[in-house]
Amino acid sequence: MQEKKTERAPGSYEDFVAYLGTVRTEEELFSPLTYWFVGQNCPEDVCFRPQLVEARAKELGFWQGLTFKVEHWMTTSRAEAEAAGREAFQSRIGEDYAAYREKAEAARERARRRRLSSPFLYIPKCLDDIPVRDVSWLVEGLLPQGEVSLLGADGGTGKGIWQAQLVAYVTAGKTSGFFPQPPGQTGRVLIFAGEDDPSKVLKARLMAAGADMSRVMVQTSDAYFSRTGNPLCIPDKSFAKYIESAAPALVLIDPLQSFLPAGVEMVSRNQMRAALLPLKALCARLGCAALIAMHTNKRSNVSGRARLADSSDIWDIARSVLMMGRDKNSGQLYLSHEKSSYAAPARTALLHIEQTQVEGVTTAVAVFDSRTDKKDADFVEERRVRVAQTKADAAQAILDVLAEAKLGSMPNTQLRAEVVRETGCSEKTYNRAYGELVKSGEVVKRVIRQKDGTNSWYSSSSYCSKLDDQVPI
Repeated sequence: MQEKKTERAPGSYEDFVAYLGTVRTEEELFSPLTYWFVGQNCPEDVCFRPQLVEARAKELGFWQGLTFKVEHWMTTSRAEAEAAGREAFQSRIGEDYAAYREKAEAARERARRRRLSSPFLYIPKCLDDIPVRDVSWLVEGLLPQGEVSLLGADGGTGKGIWQAQLVAYVTAGKTSGFFPQPPGQTGRVLIFAGEDDPSKVLKARLMAAGADMSRVMVQTSDAYFSRTGNPLCIPDKSFAKYIESAAPALVLIDPLQSFLPAGVEMVSRNQMRAALLPLKALCARLGCAALIAMHTNKRSNVSGRARLADSSDIWDIARSVLMMGRDKNSGQLYLSHEKSSYAAPARTALLHIEQTQVEGVTTAVAVFDSRTDKKDADFVEERRVRVAQTKADAAQAILDVLAEAKLGSMPNTQLRAEVVRETGCSEKTYNRAYGELVKSGEVVKRVIRQKDGTNSWYSSSSYCSKLDDQVPI
């Protein structure tokens, strides 16, 4: 059976895409032949050709000084073409193009022979053949390139307002207390917005932060649904096409819940992993960083991973995790770096939100205050340790202690001792609060027979009793 061949017109979009697939070195990528291909750009092309060159450079790992390299290559190639003259330049390109086609045909023939001779279609790579590489950072120590990161935040803490500072840093190199060091390079940002209206909220917020509007692209879930009648979801091919065409340095998805398929349950680890793997693979291939913003759950007085317990698999997939919250005692907003797979976590940033005006529109801007060594768990613990003034306070303390207990359960005597110690409530107040929680079903009371034959009373929250072994330890 002969392999079917498709003839491509020289310089066509299909021919250019095939050519980029054969490029392996910087010299080949930033060459006069590539410049000639880019010059054949036409309106029918799916993507702007210079963007494809940048995307291929990122795919090959040519991150260092990429923006400068592209500009230098375009300027130098234009000067060479003008100096050589049209006929001489075309003659050179003709030779280079013929060499490329010959090389591509030879590679295609070798691949065909390997397929016919090999008993396996897929052969795993030998680790000995894989080079060791340093981690590349979009934001040093915070957002790795080619990886998925996560921003979890309580409602009303200003995650979108802080993200505007990040966009300003990536697109315009704008430094601040959040990002004190200038970036190695700037680039485009693609925002998938599921909540914020671009004209009413998003643009003014980004302008106030100092972002370069010419480098910010946005696709809303509402606009996509209005145009297609279908929701825009991360595993869809259309989602990947938006990213490939934009060739961004950073992809922002806010919030995650707006871009998950309808059938995906966030509590299901398998479903969440299947939904996010296409994004992870795309980031690795294109070399762009992705930051997924999501709301925290409604469980009281839990910290870190437990605040995202109903979607714990995204914590595992993410190489960097940030958590935003508010100290309920002082009102202080904080941004805590909770997980970092490739570097030591950054110190927690303290911030506040200020109102400002942009072109007559009232918006908000995140203002850096200072840094602290306290983490999310420290702020949450401070919320919980307070004097119980009422029965309601004591009841909340009981639920908090049970929520943080291993398996969500503990002996009644231990529960009483911890609540009284942490809140200072009286035994009478504790008993009244505990009795009402048992009566309402919020706390489950059960007897467990011990190894010595005696019975002990245990308490657990109804939430943990329903989940049983699904509760994170």
